[in-house]
Amino acid sequence: MTNSLSSTARVSIKPAQKYLKQLAKHFAHKVDVEQSDNDAVVKLSYGYFELRTDGEDVLVMQTFTDTDEYRKRLEHVAASHLERFAFRDPPMIEWSDDN
Repeated sequence: MTNSLSSTARVSIKPAQKYLKQLAKHFAHKVDVEQSDNDAVVKLSYGYFELRTDGEDVLVMQTFTDTDEYRKRLEHVAASHLERFAFRDPPMIEWSDDN
């Protein structure tokens, strides 16, 4: 896997670090997750996505994979889980293609 395709979503959400940690902990129950205080890498069989904070109120999600189908799948997995955790104040998630 070369991970030549990527996309990014910058999500306004407070507190961003809380959601990053919550997502990383959740995914770590099922897949390999590398985590530090301000970022995490969630590894799936078809690619991975990174989570990082940009200040207190922005969560950056970035996908890396080989195909458009897998990129869309990673976007869906990352976004749907964030939406589930932030259900009280649903975030606006817009992905942009990095390529």
